[in-house]
Amino acid sequence: MSTQPRPIPELDRIARTVLAYRPEKGRLGVVEPPKPKRKSPAGTATNDLVLSAYQSSNDEVFPHVLSLYVAPGSCVADTTYGKGVFWKRVPQSSYRLLATDLQDGTDARNLPYEDQSIDCVVFDPPYMHTPGGSTHVGHQNYEDYYRNNQANGTEKKYHEAVLDLYFKAAVEAYRVLRDEGIYIVKCQDEVCANKQRLTHVEIINELAASGFVIEDLFIVLRTNRPGMSRVVRQLHARKNHSYFLVFRKSGGKTRWTGTPNPSAK
Repeated sequence: MSTQPRPIPELDRIARTVLAYRPEKGRLGVVEPPKPKRKSPAGTATNDLVLSAYQSSNDEVFPHVLSLYVAPGSCVADTTYGKGVFWKRVPQSSYRLLATDLQDGTDARNLPYEDQSIDCVVFDPPYMHTPGGSTHVGHQNYEDYYRNNQANGTEKKYHEAVLDLYFKAAVEAYRVLRDEGIYIVKCQDEVCANKQRLTHVEIINELAASGFVIEDLFIVLRTNRPGMSRVVRQLHARKNHSYFLVFRKSGGKTRWTGTPNPSAK
């Protein structure tokens, strides 16, 4: 063990001072030694950054989400793969992709994977209820694909059925994700029964209270202007943006408080 005395910062500063004649004061004065230059931080200045909002399409924004949160080579389960739109600009060799969808018989609420076996889960369901005669188009139809207005494990309807699907899928995602795994959720707010429903806030609040940590939010702004037929009087701003929400499974420090699907494998 060293017997050398430990330096005292203030004494060391005094020892390094210099006495010098100060003509302007007509006496000797203390001249402080020059301070060492601050080390320049690493990195380079750039504006080539991943941003929080894009006026773009999902397939252009999704690779940015992956680049920040999902390491190359990770096992990613896209449980609402559909036609694979999200993956159009992602090189096939970048990830080990498990592509499933309700149309091929795999329900995001009952996945065929072992506990804590997946690095990342992607979930992009229909964003809103579409009752008979609805003009909502351009996305999966709840009644055709998820039958949310029929008895299917829940009696909830309309927007509450939308949330029920998100919450139950999150329970299953939590089960299959490894600790610190990433859960990417696509959603959009809606007005239901003339009531504003901020779906992204409702999802964040539920999942954040139940074992997930919200890491990021990406806004996708439509490139074209939406329209409606037979508008008498507009009551709410028309939604022309959606969200990618990025959650992290909280390392087992807090546990999901919901009730997992009893039929989950």
